[in-house]
Amino acid sequence: MGWFSEMWRRVLMLVRRDRFRRDLEEEMQHHLALKAQALGADGMPEEEAHFAAQREFGNTLLLRKRGHDMWGWNSIEQIGQDLRYGLRTLANNPGFTIVATLTLALGIGANMAIFQLLNAIRLRSLPVENPQELVGLELADETGKRGDQASWYPALTNPLWEEIRDHQQVFSRVFAWATDDFPLTSAGEAHSARGLWVSGDFFRVLGVQPILGRVFTAADDHRGCGLQGAVVSYSFWQRELGGDKAAIGRRISIDYHPTEIIGVTPAGFFGMEVGHPYDVALPVCSVAVLGGESNFLDAGTIWVLTVMGRLKSGSTLKQAAEQLRVASPGI
Repeated sequence: MGWFSEMWRRVLMLVRRDRFRRDLEEEMQHHLALKAQALGADGMPEEEAHFAAQREFGNTLLLRKRGHDMWGWNSIEQIGQDLRYGLRTLANNPGFTIVATLTLALGIGANMAIFQLLNAIRLRSLPVENPQELVGLELADETGKRGDQASWYPALTNPLWEEIRDHQQVFSRVFAWATDDFPLTSAGEAHSARGLWVSGDFFRVLGVQPILGRVFTAADDHRGCGLQGAVVSYSFWQRELGGDKAAIGRRISIDYHPTEIIGVTPAGFFGMEVGHPYDVALPVCSVAVLGGESNFLDAGTIWVLTVMGRLKSGSTLKQAAEQLRVASPGI
């Protein structure tokens, strides 16, 4: 009976994913509120009590990921998504799919720090500039890898990403991103928004131009950046802000942190996951504010960032793979 109950619970999680995410978010906020209340009862000022409770509670990003892992069947859910998308692609263009699949088999296999390049089929359906030039980077050999895999996709740590960003010469440009659920508060009520952590050049490399305000630049993504601004999706702008053209400069509360809206992306840009549109994007560096002292910026064992590059003009995947094989030991 115990086995059956566990199986049934996980099936429910698959079909009621949004509800479980809301329940998890509400439970986390409840515990934070209780802790802050207890600290306030000891004489600590309200605002100081709130931030102290967050520090003691820990990294909310990892807690949400772990909660989802405990409640759900990530592997089956991901396999189902990949199978559905792969079958549609095969039906539409079987010849291309076969070639692309063979291309994906290209790997690099030397030294523990060498990466594998993937020309992911799903990237070709992204509403971005020249998606066929985008490739993903991942470890070719995960022997000895330890820590938390806080992403459904092949991921790297932030220290590895910073090394690639600062020293690679293989791609014309590179960027990184990770998904998360951002707790929003409005009118005293908390609800969850689909979030993106993005590197400063994320939108620039993808060729995504805002319809209002501006998007992030490399200058927005640096250590100690704080929580200076957020870029929101078109659907979020319509749903939460009523499509107000004066939304730029308005503030939304993300995990009780007032954050200014600096830009709105076009209706056609849904993010990096087909079927899972984003709501709010923040620079990677801002995780230091929302994640507190336990954020992933300096962690070498939290595998959370999906790293991608754009091939140089005239460069092939094979050439890029060989160049990256040579550069990998240094990284």
